[in-house]
Amino acid sequence: MKYATWFKAALWAAVLIFLLTSCGFINPVPGKEAGKNEPDGIINGDPGDDRPGDEEQPTLTPEPAPTVTPGQTGKTAVKIRAVGDIMMHGPQVEAGLKDDGTYDFDHFFEHIRPYLENADITIGNLETTISNDEKGYGGYPMFRTPEAILDALAKAGFDIITTANNHSFDGREFGVVNTLDKLDEYGFLHTGTARTEEERDNVLIVEKNDIRIAILAYTYGTNGMEVTIPDEKLPYMVNYIDEALIREDIGRAREAGAEIIIASMHWGDEYVRKPNDVQKGYADLLGSLGVDIILGSHPHVLQPMEKRTAVMEDGTEKEIFVIYSLGNFISNQRDRYKDSGVILDIEIIKDYDAGTVQIGRVGYIPTWVHRFVNNGRSDYNVLPVAGYKDGGLSGEAGERINAVWNETVEHLGDEFEVIETEDETPDE
Repeated sequence: MKYATWFKAALWAAVLIFLLTSCGFINPVPGKEAGKNEPDGIINGDPGDDRPGDEEQPTLTPEPAPTVTPGQTGKTAVKIRAVGDIMMHGPQVEAGLKDDGTYDFDHFFEHIRPYLENADITIGNLETTISNDEKGYGGYPMFRTPEAILDALAKAGFDIITTANNHSFDGREFGVVNTLDKLDEYGFLHTGTARTEEERDNVLIVEKNDIRIAILAYTYGTNGMEVTIPDEKLPYMVNYIDEALIREDIGRAREAGAEIIIASMHWGDEYVRKPNDVQKGYADLLGSLGVDIILGSHPHVLQPMEKRTAVMEDGTEKEIFVIYSLGNFISNQRDRYKDSGVILDIEIIKDYDAGTVQIGRVGYIPTWVHRFVNNGRSDYNVLPVAGYKDGGLSGEAGERINAVWNETVEHLGDEFEVIETEDETPDE
Protein backbone atom coordinates (compact mmCIF):
# COMPACT_ATOMS: atom_id res chain seq x y z
CA MET A 1 0.00 0.00 0.00
CA LYS A 2 2.73 2.38 0.91
CA TYR A 3 4.68 1.35 -2.22
CA ALA A 4 1.67 2.07 -4.50
CA THR A 5 1.15 5.49 -2.95
CA TRP A 6 4.84 6.38 -3.42
CA PHE A 7 4.80 5.19 -7.05
CA LYS A 8 1.78 7.37 -7.94
CA ALA A 9 3.35 10.42 -6.33
CA ALA A 10 6.60 9.92 -8.22
CA LEU A 11 4.75 9.46 -11.51
CA TRP A 12 2.78 12.70 -11.06
CA ALA A 13 5.98 14.61 -10.18
CA ALA A 14 7.69 13.41 -13.36
CA VAL A 15 4.72 14.48 -15.48
CA LEU A 16 4.64 17.91 -13.82
CA ILE A 17 8.35 18.49 -14.43
CA PHE A 18 7.94 17.52 -18.09
CA LEU A 19 5.08 19.94 -18.57
CA LEU A 20 6.88 22.83 -16.88
CA THR A 21 10.00 22.26 -18.94
CA SER A 22 8.17 22.02 -22.25
CA CYS A 23 6.33 25.26 -21.52
CA GLY A 24 9.51 27.18 -20.95
CA PHE A 25 9.24 27.82 -17.21
CA ILE A 26 12.53 26.01 -16.63
CA ASN A 27 15.36 26.62 -19.07
CA PRO A 28 18.30 24.36 -18.31
CA VAL A 29 21.67 25.49 -19.73
CA PRO A 30 23.29 22.75 -21.81
CA GLY A 31 26.27 21.28 -20.04
CA LYS A 32 25.76 23.37 -16.93
CA GLU A 33 26.11 21.66 -13.60
CA ALA A 34 23.94 22.67 -10.68
CA GLY A 35 25.71 25.02 -8.30
CA LYS A 36 28.51 26.00 -10.78
CA ASN A 37 29.00 29.68 -11.62
CA GLU A 38 29.63 30.82 -15.17
CA PRO A 39 32.35 33.43 -15.81
CA ASP A 40 31.28 37.05 -15.79
CA GLY A 41 30.15 38.41 -19.11
CA ILE A 42 27.90 35.52 -20.14
CA ILE A 43 24.47 36.94 -21.00
CA ASN A 44 22.41 34.01 -22.34
CA GLY A 45 21.98 31.46 -19.55
CA ASP A 46 23.77 33.52 -16.91
CA PRO A 47 22.58 32.11 -13.57
CA GLY A 48 22.29 35.65 -12.26
CA ASP A 49 19.97 36.64 -15.10
CA ASP A 50 16.34 36.62 -13.93
CA ARG A 51 14.88 36.86 -17.43
CA PRO A 52 13.01 33.81 -18.73
CA GLY A 53 15.21 31.83 -21.05
CA ASP A 54 12.80 31.57 -23.91
CA GLU A 55 12.19 35.31 -24.18
CA GLU A 56 13.99 37.28 -26.88
CA GLN A 57 17.30 38.49 -25.47
CA PRO A 58 18.33 42.11 -26.09
CA THR A 59 20.95 42.62 -28.75
CA LEU A 60 24.22 43.84 -27.27
CA THR A 61 25.39 47.13 -28.71
CA PRO A 62 28.93 46.62 -30.09
CA GLU A 63 31.64 48.99 -29.01
CA PRO A 64 31.94 51.84 -31.47
CA ALA A 65 34.71 51.43 -34.00
CA PRO A 66 37.65 53.79 -33.51
CA THR A 67 37.20 57.02 -35.38
CA VAL A 68 39.18 56.77 -38.57
CA THR A 69 41.09 59.97 -39.10
CA PRO A 70 42.74 60.79 -42.41
CA GLY A 71 46.30 59.56 -42.60
CA GLN A 72 49.21 61.91 -42.07
CA THR A 73 50.65 63.51 -45.15
CA GLY A 74 53.98 65.09 -45.89
CA LYS A 75 57.14 64.27 -43.97
CA THR A 76 58.61 64.27 -40.51
CA ALA A 77 62.28 63.99 -39.58
CA VAL A 78 64.66 63.29 -36.71
CA LYS A 79 68.15 64.77 -36.50
CA ILE A 80 70.60 62.47 -34.74
CA ARG A 81 74.09 63.41 -33.68
CA ALA A 82 76.60 60.86 -32.44
CA VAL A 83 80.16 60.95 -31.13
CA GLY A 84 82.80 58.32 -30.53
CA ASP A 85 84.72 57.40 -27.42
CA ILE A 86 84.21 59.49 -24.29
CA MET A 87 87.34 58.62 -22.31
CA MET A 88 88.59 59.90 -18.98
CA HIS A 89 92.31 59.41 -18.44
CA GLY A 90 93.95 60.31 -15.13
CA PRO A 91 94.99 63.84 -16.11
CA GLN A 92 91.41 64.57 -17.20
CA VAL A 93 90.08 63.48 -13.82
CA GLU A 94 92.64 65.77 -12.14
CA ALA A 95 91.59 68.64 -14.41
CA GLY A 96 88.11 68.53 -12.92
CA LEU A 97 89.20 68.44 -9.26
CA LYS A 98 88.18 71.56 -7.33
CA ASP A 99 89.67 72.97 -4.13
CA ASP A 100 86.81 71.60 -2.04
CA GLY A 101 87.45 68.03 -3.25
CA THR A 102 84.50 67.87 -5.64
CA TYR A 103 84.71 67.59 -9.44
CA ASP A 104 83.45 69.74 -12.29
CA PHE A 105 83.99 68.84 -15.96
CA ASP A 106 81.48 71.22 -17.52
CA HIS A 107 84.13 73.35 -19.21
CA PHE A 108 85.36 70.37 -21.25
CA PHE A 109 82.34 70.79 -23.52
CA GLU A 110 81.50 74.49 -23.35
CA HIS A 111 82.65 75.18 -26.93
CA ILE A 112 81.09 72.09 -28.52
CA ARG A 113 77.75 72.25 -26.67
CA PRO A 114 75.83 74.08 -29.45
CA TYR A 115 76.58 71.23 -31.83
CA LEU A 116 75.21 68.64 -29.41
CA GLU A 117 72.19 70.23 -27.81
CA ASN A 118 70.64 71.26 -31.13
CA ALA A 119 69.92 67.66 -32.18
CA ASP A 120 66.74 65.71 -31.54
CA ILE A 121 68.83 62.80 -30.23
CA THR A 122 72.51 62.94 -29.21
CA ILE A 123 74.41 59.69 -28.60
CA GLY A 124 77.83 59.01 -27.08
CA ASN A 125 79.88 55.95 -26.10
CA LEU A 126 80.98 56.15 -22.45
CA GLU A 127 84.30 54.32 -22.32
CA THR A 128 84.73 54.50 -18.56
CA THR A 129 82.86 53.33 -15.51
CA ILE A 130 81.40 55.66 -12.89
CA SER A 131 82.95 55.21 -9.45
CA ASN A 132 82.74 56.97 -6.08
CA ASP A 133 85.09 58.33 -3.42
CA GLU A 134 85.12 55.05 -1.53
CA LYS A 135 86.08 52.91 -4.52
CA GLY A 136 88.43 55.55 -5.92
CA TYR A 137 89.10 56.99 -9.34
CA GLY A 138 91.64 56.29 -12.03
CA GLY A 139 92.44 56.36 -15.72
CA TYR A 140 94.07 53.80 -17.96
CA PRO A 141 94.05 50.83 -17.75
CA MET A 142 91.12 50.66 -15.31
CA PHE A 143 88.86 53.62 -16.02
CA ARG A 144 86.87 54.78 -12.96
CA THR A 145 85.50 58.30 -13.16
CA PRO A 146 83.61 60.68 -10.84
CA GLU A 147 79.91 61.00 -11.57
CA ALA A 148 80.44 64.69 -12.32
CA ILE A 149 81.29 63.65 -15.89
CA LEU A 150 77.65 62.65 -16.31
CA ASP A 151 76.49 66.03 -15.10
CA ALA A 152 78.76 67.64 -17.69
CA LEU A 153 77.52 65.37 -20.48
CA ALA A 154 73.90 66.07 -19.58
CA LYS A 155 74.52 69.82 -19.68
CA ALA A 156 76.32 69.42 -23.00
CA GLY A 157 73.21 67.93 -24.58
CA PHE A 158 73.67 64.16 -24.58
CA ASP A 159 70.52 62.05 -24.40
CA ILE A 160 71.66 58.45 -24.90
CA ILE A 161 74.80 56.75 -23.60
CA THR A 162 76.04 53.39 -24.87
CA THR A 163 78.03 51.36 -22.34
CA ALA A 164 79.19 48.23 -24.19
CA ASN A 165 82.96 48.47 -24.68
CA ASN A 166 86.18 46.82 -23.60
CA HIS A 167 86.25 48.89 -20.39
CA SER A 168 82.72 48.01 -19.26
CA PHE A 169 84.06 45.85 -16.41
CA ASP A 170 86.87 48.13 -15.24
CA GLY A 171 84.94 48.72 -12.01
CA ARG A 172 83.91 45.05 -11.82
CA GLU A 173 80.29 44.27 -10.99
CA PHE A 174 80.02 47.40 -8.83
CA GLY A 175 81.16 49.52 -11.76
CA VAL A 176 78.46 48.18 -14.07
CA VAL A 177 75.67 48.65 -11.56
CA ASN A 178 76.82 52.03 -10.27
CA THR A 179 77.34 53.38 -13.78
CA LEU A 180 73.80 52.46 -14.77
CA ASP A 181 72.35 53.74 -11.50
CA LYS A 182 74.05 57.08 -12.04
CA LEU A 183 73.01 57.25 -15.69
CA ASP A 184 69.44 56.83 -14.51
CA GLU A 185 69.94 59.49 -11.86
CA TYR A 186 71.15 62.04 -14.42
CA GLY A 187 68.34 61.28 -16.82
CA PHE A 188 70.16 59.38 -19.58
CA LEU A 189 68.77 56.56 -21.65
CA HIS A 190 71.35 53.80 -22.00
CA THR A 191 72.06 50.43 -23.58
CA GLY A 192 74.94 47.96 -23.79
CA THR A 193 75.22 46.77 -20.18
CA ALA A 194 72.53 45.67 -17.75
CA ARG A 195 71.82 44.99 -14.10
CA THR A 196 69.36 42.17 -14.74
CA GLU A 197 68.42 39.76 -17.49
CA GLU A 198 65.09 41.55 -17.91
CA GLU A 199 66.86 44.87 -18.40
CA ARG A 200 69.16 43.37 -21.00
CA ASP A 201 66.25 41.94 -22.98
CA ASN A 202 64.37 45.25 -22.94
CA VAL A 203 65.45 46.86 -26.20
CA LEU A 204 65.90 50.62 -26.02
CA ILE A 205 63.28 52.29 -28.22
CA VAL A 206 63.15 56.06 -28.59
CA GLU A 207 60.20 57.78 -30.23
CA LYS A 208 60.83 61.26 -31.58
CA ASN A 209 58.81 63.26 -34.07
CA ASP A 210 56.61 60.19 -34.75
CA ILE A 211 59.61 58.00 -35.64
CA ARG A 212 60.44 54.95 -33.50
CA ILE A 213 64.18 54.25 -33.28
CA ALA A 214 65.81 51.22 -31.64
CA ILE A 215 69.36 51.59 -30.31
CA LEU A 216 71.53 48.52 -29.69
CA ALA A 217 75.14 48.29 -28.48
CA TYR A 218 77.77 45.53 -28.53
CA THR A 219 81.49 45.06 -27.82
CA TYR A 220 84.12 42.66 -29.13
CA GLY A 221 85.43 41.97 -25.58
CA THR A 222 86.12 43.25 -22.08
CA ASN A 223 89.92 43.02 -21.64
CA GLY A 224 89.70 39.76 -19.68
CA MET A 225 87.80 41.47 -16.87
CA GLU A 226 84.84 39.20 -17.47
CA VAL A 227 86.49 36.77 -15.03
CA THR A 228 85.54 39.18 -12.22
CA ILE A 229 81.82 38.87 -13.00
CA PRO A 230 79.80 36.02 -11.45
CA ASP A 231 79.14 33.29 -14.01
CA GLU A 232 75.38 33.57 -13.67
CA LYS A 233 75.46 37.34 -14.32
CA LEU A 234 77.95 37.52 -17.18
CA PRO A 235 75.43 36.55 -19.91
CA TYR A 236 73.43 39.71 -19.33
CA MET A 237 75.82 42.28 -17.84
CA VAL A 238 77.37 43.25 -21.18
CA ASN A 239 76.42 42.68 -24.80
CA TYR A 240 79.16 40.90 -26.74
CA ILE A 241 79.18 40.91 -30.52
CA ASP A 242 77.34 37.65 -31.19
CA GLU A 243 75.18 36.91 -34.22
CA ALA A 244 72.54 34.96 -32.33
CA LEU A 245 72.17 37.70 -29.72
CA ILE A 246 71.99 40.43 -32.34
CA ARG A 247 69.32 38.50 -34.25
CA GLU A 248 67.23 38.18 -31.10
CA ASP A 249 67.57 41.87 -30.30
CA ILE A 250 66.64 42.96 -33.81
CA GLY A 251 63.58 40.72 -33.59
CA ARG A 252 62.61 42.32 -30.28
CA ALA A 253 63.12 45.77 -31.79
CA ARG A 254 60.85 45.05 -34.73
CA GLU A 255 58.19 43.54 -32.46
CA ALA A 256 58.32 46.75 -30.42
CA GLY A 257 57.59 48.78 -33.54
CA ALA A 258 61.06 50.08 -34.40
CA GLU A 259 61.17 51.78 -37.78
CA ILE A 260 64.91 52.46 -37.69
CA ILE A 261 67.58 50.37 -35.95
CA ILE A 262 70.93 51.82 -34.86
CA ALA A 263 73.76 49.54 -33.72
CA SER A 264 76.73 50.89 -31.76
CA MET A 265 79.64 48.53 -32.45
CA HIS A 266 82.80 48.56 -30.35
CA TRP A 267 85.17 46.80 -32.74
CA GLY A 268 88.23 47.06 -34.99
CA ASP A 269 91.98 47.54 -34.55
CA GLU A 270 93.17 50.30 -32.26
CA TYR A 271 94.92 53.24 -33.97
CA VAL A 272 94.29 51.82 -37.48
CA ARG A 273 92.52 54.23 -39.81
CA LYS A 274 90.93 51.59 -42.05
CA PRO A 275 88.30 48.99 -41.11
CA ASN A 276 89.43 45.38 -41.01
CA ASP A 277 87.71 42.42 -42.64
CA VAL A 278 85.86 41.51 -39.46
CA GLN A 279 84.27 44.96 -39.29
CA LYS A 280 83.28 44.77 -42.95
CA GLY A 281 81.84 41.30 -42.49
CA TYR A 282 79.75 42.35 -39.52
CA ALA A 283 78.58 45.45 -41.36
CA ASP A 284 77.26 43.17 -44.11
CA LEU A 285 75.61 40.91 -41.54
CA LEU A 286 74.02 43.76 -39.59
CA GLY A 287 72.64 45.26 -42.77
CA SER A 288 71.20 41.92 -43.89
CA LEU A 289 69.46 41.55 -40.52
CA GLY A 290 67.81 44.94 -40.73
CA VAL A 291 70.15 47.43 -39.03
CA ASP A 292 69.98 50.83 -40.71
CA ILE A 293 72.80 52.79 -39.07
CA ILE A 294 76.10 51.45 -37.65
CA LEU A 295 78.14 53.62 -35.29
CA GLY A 296 81.68 52.29 -34.79
CA SER A 297 84.04 52.94 -31.90
CA HIS A 298 87.22 51.56 -30.26
CA PRO A 299 90.01 52.29 -32.79
CA HIS A 300 90.46 55.78 -31.20
CA VAL A 301 91.09 57.19 -34.64
CA LEU A 302 88.67 58.15 -37.37
CA GLN A 303 87.73 55.49 -39.91
CA PRO A 304 85.72 56.00 -43.12
CA MET A 305 81.97 56.22 -43.44
CA GLU A 306 79.72 55.24 -46.29
CA LYS A 307 76.22 54.71 -47.50
CA ARG A 308 75.96 51.22 -48.90
CA THR A 309 73.38 48.81 -50.23
CA ALA A 310 72.55 45.94 -47.92
CA VAL A 311 71.03 42.72 -49.22
CA MET A 312 68.40 41.53 -46.79
CA GLU A 313 67.94 37.85 -46.01
CA ASP A 314 64.77 37.81 -48.12
CA GLY A 315 66.74 39.09 -51.10
CA THR A 316 65.48 42.66 -51.03
CA GLU A 317 67.86 45.59 -50.88
CA LYS A 318 67.98 48.74 -48.82
CA GLU A 319 70.37 51.59 -48.13
CA ILE A 320 72.23 51.63 -44.82
CA PHE A 321 74.89 53.90 -43.32
CA VAL A 322 78.14 52.85 -41.65
CA ILE A 323 80.85 54.85 -39.93
CA TYR A 324 83.49 52.34 -38.91
CA SER A 325 84.96 54.56 -36.19
CA LEU A 326 83.95 58.01 -34.98
CA GLY A 327 87.36 58.55 -33.37
CA ASN A 328 87.90 59.99 -29.91
CA PHE A 329 85.46 62.59 -28.71
CA ILE A 330 87.54 63.36 -25.62
CA SER A 331 90.64 61.72 -24.17
CA ASN A 332 94.20 62.49 -23.12
CA GLN A 333 95.67 60.75 -26.17
CA ARG A 334 97.83 63.21 -28.08
CA ASP A 335 99.41 61.31 -30.98
CA ARG A 336 98.41 62.27 -34.48
CA TYR A 337 94.87 61.10 -35.38
CA LYS A 338 94.13 60.09 -31.76
CA ASP A 339 93.37 63.64 -30.66
CA SER A 340 90.37 64.10 -32.97
CA GLY A 341 87.08 62.70 -34.15
CA VAL A 342 83.76 63.79 -35.61
CA ILE A 343 80.22 64.49 -34.54
CA LEU A 344 78.10 62.57 -37.01
CA ASP A 345 74.99 64.43 -38.18
CA ILE A 346 72.42 62.09 -39.72
CA GLU A 347 68.80 62.67 -40.56
CA ILE A 348 65.97 60.12 -40.57
CA ILE A 349 62.99 61.00 -42.75
CA LYS A 350 59.52 59.49 -42.60
CA ASP A 351 57.49 60.11 -45.75
CA TYR A 352 53.81 59.53 -44.94
CA ASP A 353 52.72 59.67 -48.57
CA ALA A 354 55.33 57.17 -49.80
CA GLY A 355 55.07 55.01 -46.68
CA THR A 356 58.83 55.01 -46.14
CA VAL A 357 61.29 55.68 -43.32
CA GLN A 358 64.83 56.12 -44.53
CA ILE A 359 68.17 57.88 -44.14
CA GLY A 360 68.26 61.45 -45.39
CA ARG A 361 71.05 64.00 -45.15
CA VAL A 362 74.40 62.91 -43.67
CA GLY A 363 77.12 65.28 -42.56
CA TYR A 364 79.80 65.63 -39.92
CA ILE A 365 81.51 68.17 -37.67
CA PRO A 366 85.28 67.64 -37.24
CA THR A 367 86.35 67.94 -33.60
CA TRP A 368 89.67 68.25 -31.81
CA VAL A 369 90.64 67.94 -28.16
CA HIS A 370 92.59 71.02 -27.14
CA ARG A 371 94.84 70.23 -24.20
CA PHE A 372 96.33 73.26 -22.48
CA VAL A 373 97.90 74.21 -19.15
CA ASN A 374 95.65 75.78 -16.53
CA ASN A 375 96.95 76.58 -13.04
CA GLY A 376 99.90 74.31 -13.55
CA ARG A 377 98.02 71.23 -14.73
CA SER A 378 96.52 69.93 -17.94
CA ASP A 379 93.04 71.00 -18.92
CA TYR A 380 90.82 70.20 -21.88
CA ASN A 381 88.30 71.62 -24.35
CA VAL A 382 86.58 69.79 -27.20
CA LEU A 383 86.57 72.25 -30.08
CA PRO A 384 84.68 72.41 -33.39
CA VAL A 385 87.62 72.49 -35.78
CA ALA A 386 86.00 74.79 -38.33
CA GLY A 387 85.62 77.56 -35.78
CA TYR A 388 89.33 77.64 -34.94
CA LYS A 389 91.20 76.46 -38.04
CA ASP A 390 91.79 79.95 -39.37
CA GLY A 391 92.50 81.68 -36.09
CA GLY A 392 91.73 81.67 -32.44
CA LEU A 393 94.61 79.41 -31.47
CA SER A 394 98.27 80.25 -31.76
CA GLY A 395 101.51 78.32 -31.96
CA GLU A 396 101.44 74.52 -32.03
CA ALA A 397 97.75 74.38 -31.16
CA GLY A 398 96.88 76.56 -34.16
CA GLU A 399 99.02 74.45 -36.47
CA ARG A 400 97.58 71.21 -35.15
CA ILE A 401 93.93 72.19 -35.47
CA ASN A 402 94.49 73.22 -39.09
CA ALA A 403 96.16 69.86 -39.72
CA VAL A 404 93.20 68.06 -38.12
CA TRP A 405 90.83 69.77 -40.54
CA ASN A 406 92.83 68.59 -43.53
CA GLU A 407 93.30 65.07 -42.15
CA THR A 408 89.60 64.67 -41.45
CA VAL A 409 88.24 66.04 -44.70
CA GLU A 410 90.74 64.12 -46.82
CA HIS A 411 90.09 60.88 -44.95
CA LEU A 412 86.30 61.04 -45.22
CA GLY A 413 86.19 62.25 -48.80
CA ASP A 414 83.65 64.54 -50.41
CA GLU A 415 80.57 62.32 -50.38
CA PHE A 416 79.24 63.85 -47.17
CA GLU A 417 78.65 67.42 -46.07
CA VAL A 418 81.22 69.04 -43.79
CA ILE A 419 79.34 71.20 -41.30
CA GLU A 420 81.31 74.30 -40.38
CA THR A 421 78.72 76.23 -38.38
CA GLU A 422 75.65 75.06 -36.52
CA ASP A 423 73.27 77.21 -38.56
CA GLU A 424 74.17 75.21 -41.68
CA THR A 425 71.86 72.39 -40.57
CA PRO A 426 68.42 73.86 -39.91
CA ASP A 427 65.66 71.49 -38.78
CA GLU A 428 63.65 70.23 -41.72
